[in-house]
Amino acid sequence: MRFDDPAWRQAPLRTGLRVATSLVRRSLPGTTTRVAVPYDDGRSLIYADLHTPLGLQLYRFGHHDPNLTLVRRLLSPGDVFVDGGANIGLFTLVAAQRVGAQGKVIAYEPGRVSRMRLMENVVQNQMSQVDVMPFAPSSAAGEAATIDATVVGADLRRLVLMKLYLDGAEYAALRGAEEVLHAVHPDLIIEVDQPHLALMGSSAEEVMGLLRAHDYELYRLQSDDGSLSLVPAAEPGAAAAAHSPHVFATVDPERVRSHGLLVR
Repeated sequence: MRFDDPAWRQAPLRTGLRVATSLVRRSLPGTTTRVAVPYDDGRSLIYADLHTPLGLQLYRFGHHDPNLTLVRRLLSPGDVFVDGGANIGLFTLVAAQRVGAQGKVIAYEPGRVSRMRLMENVVQNQMSQVDVMPFAPSSAAGEAATIDATVVGADLRRLVLMKLYLDGAEYAALRGAEEVLHAVHPDLIIEVDQPHLALMGSSAEEVMGLLRAHDYELYRLQSDDGSLSLVPAAEPGAAAAAHSPHVFATVDPERVRSHGLLVR
């Protein structure tokens, strides 16, 4: 039970009721434990599986992530967003709502169960602008595929933002996206977790070095009192030191500022 979640302060009665209801649903035989709940401040619905930690979080408290706010700020109607490691669609749903029917979300998810949940959430919200890819982006084709090979043509020209949460395979995904990085320089939200990267044969230094080689400036996202700011991530370990493995990369800080974000 998370009594430190902001939901207790913002809506204590609703949160308490949701907690109690979830306990009842989980304990009574035959009771449905997969429930569609409002998501993205009510802009969409997402299925919450009450037998999973994420599902309980979504049902009881909602999902609050400053990186989702960053996605909302940086995307506009008609844009293309790449979601590497889409899971059940936390970023995909937010991005699809922002880019609208004229935009596109390309969502990569290799895990069969997660991908089925993702597709259910996409269908639930009638988001025809989402393409679900049944593999992980990597450095070469095979069981995985490259972003360079799958983001082409008009999609490439309209690509403005990529998110890569790949459990240590981020460096491989970047190696398979170097043509994209060179051609259109999309902004990136990327997980840089040294232990996970090491398990996959790479490192934070390699990830951040590759990005800098493509003229990216690297930042950490800070969220204070509801406001967002980006501060330089000067060292590979800076994100981890701030208790977050996530790094934001851009070649155009002024464009980011134009979306109302403070860039230090």
